[in-house]
Amino acid sequence: MEVAGAGRLSLASAVAFPATARTAAAARPALLAGQLESGDCTKGVVSNLAMQVAGAPTFLGTAEEQGVSAELLAPYFRLMARRLADGRPDEGSTGVVDLLIR
Repeated sequence: MEVAGAGRLSLASAVAFPATARTAAAARPALLAGQLESGDCTKGVVSNLAMQVAGAPTFLGTAEEQGVSAELLAPYFRLMARRLADGRPDEGSTGVVDLLIR
């Protein structure tokens, strides 16, 4: 199997990666719920808000270069920037939910 920028992958690698991604995705809702329930949005964070906000221009630029609309992404990144401006650089993106509660 040929993957852009990665060369050839074995069938075992191609099968293992999606299984790993599925396992991680299945655990995500419980992590998010725990963060929201406790109010501690730093627990279990792999990619903190400061890093995500810093990477947003590159992410949006890449979307544009690839012809992908940023209509849904741009408002989300603005919310992330607001949460960061509130002084929460070590949180993950879960805290953004608090900005949606009125």
